[in-house]
Amino acid sequence: MTKTILVAGSLHYDVVVNAERLPYLDETLFGSKVGYVAGGKGRNQAVAAAQNGAKTFMAGRVGKDAAGDFLKTDLVAQGVDTSLLQVDPSAASGMSVAVVMPSGEYGAVVVSGSNQAFAADHLDIPEDTAILLLQNETTDAANIAAAEKARAAGARVILNAAPARPLFDDLASLVDILVVNRGEAAVLAGQPVEDVKSAVAAATTLCERVRRVAITLGGDGVVHMRAGGRAEHQPAFRANVVSAHGAGDFFIGALANQLAFGSDFEAAIHYAQAAGSIFVSTEVDKRAGIRPLHIRARLGEDDR
Repeated sequence: MTKTILVAGSLHYDVVVNAERLPYLDETLFGSKVGYVAGGKGRNQAVAAAQNGAKTFMAGRVGKDAAGDFLKTDLVAQGVDTSLLQVDPSAASGMSVAVVMPSGEYGAVVVSGSNQAFAADHLDIPEDTAILLLQNETTDAANIAAAEKARAAGARVILNAAPARPLFDDLASLVDILVVNRGEAAVLAGQPVEDVKSAVAAATTLCERVRRVAITLGGDGVVHMRAGGRAEHQPAFRANVVSAHGAGDFFIGALANQLAFGSDFEAAIHYAQAAGSIFVSTEVDKRAGIRPLHIRARLGEDDR
């Protein structure tokens, strides 16, 4: 059974600051802690897939700088194959600054840098790739080129449409599974998403354009639906939240892992929710830039 996942997307050198709240306009706010970690939705989802046991490749673009070296070293340390990474000779590596509050909620600013120059026109799809993971931190052109190649190779395409931007038909037609949070669902569906009922309505609208959709609702669980089917709601697992930073990416990586291993969609979502609940309740190792997790061992093989 194939277990290979290709993630084509962003890599960021993240500065993570802990503070009581987000600063107001023109305010200088003192924080309590700072960490320098590897991030980006592409990187986070690739590491999540690898931590959950899948053979994982990362395709993206970093700068020819210290941050780029840091990002490549991190991926190798997490067991992710970096042979498809591009190195930009002029643009700096992408970066972000995140402020994490005691509640676990956060706000962030991203500078894309070399991520915007990532080109997938000549991307080689690894043998036995089952899943291609895409996000919106690279260009639509790169996503379309990667999706076309993956679909031609027999892989399924998951698009995490984050951050939210218009989803054009040439990309939507290539997407097998669309994963969004409530804010992104509201933008794409053109209607508010505030609770499970409104998420069901948004999923119904989105399934007019994509084959299957999953809307993550944090503590309210997940609403998922396939085109022509009926929307379903899966409640969340209880968790003592330490930090929600990166939780969506970890959910998606775990979901892709289970689909690559042959699980059906509902079972894959259930597993990803369980993995996500462990993730948000586990402290980040700021020095290594990861959470010290071994998800499969903690869930048990029977839960996979």
